[in-house]
Amino acid sequence: MPFVPVRDMQMFYNESGLRDAPPVLLIHGSGGTGASEWKSVRQGLAKHFRVLAVDCRGHGKTLDPRSAYSFELLADDMAEFLRVMKIAPAYVVGHSNGGNVALVLTVEHPKVVKKAVIMAGNAYVSQDLERYATGKWSDRISVSWGKTLAELHDGVRYKGYWRELMDRTGREIARGPNYTKKGLGKVKTPVLVIQGEDDGVNAPSHHAEFMAENLANAQLWIAPKTGHSVHEEHPEEWVKRVTKFFLE
Repeated sequence: MPFVPVRDMQMFYNESGLRDAPPVLLIHGSGGTGASEWKSVRQGLAKHFRVLAVDCRGHGKTLDPRSAYSFELLADDMAEFLRVMKIAPAYVVGHSNGGNVALVLTVEHPKVVKKAVIMAGNAYVSQDLERYATGKWSDRISVSWGKTLAELHDGVRYKGYWRELMDRTGREIARGPNYTKKGLGKVKTPVLVIQGEDDGVNAPSHHAEFMAENLANAQLWIAPKTGHSVHEEHPEEWVKRVTKFFLE
């Protein structure tokens, strides 16, 4: 699997699908990697697209010389990745914090995004998200998830790295993104907003509805009786809807 120089680091990515097909960039969420996040839908997307699933800065096999995490920083990385790979503008998909990165990428780097799918993300910091800045997020993560995070990240670095990564991530969740209704209204890029009806993180504050109502060119899919990861609970329908949105 290849690495590509992006700004101050070597970014790792997985590629699948048709080389000459329209490119799709997949951006994973908190603590994930390109390989771990998209297993349920990569094969389906690969029938129609050139699929590139990256390891974000500081995740998986992509190291981070800055030891930093912000949605703006990761969005800048994604914009440069698309330029270096010479595939901009591309279709972009982000899940959870990756959805936030996809949103920031779409707002701040519109020339590199053809269409975007923002799944389980948020455009502003609602009151319930402020709790992530209290204490250390890593102390509240379950033993089973902590074990998975260690397997994904510590082996490339050192024991306990995953805790530092998640604590930085938690502080960022409580800080951004913070777009106004007016700011979102200026975005002309077509966006598909996806959220599970029972998503405990985003559904209570209606983040998907906020984005869909205020982005100038947005569609909304609220998946009934579904949690935080619509693509994992309904992979076939997810691939069908996303493919139709990109190619219509």
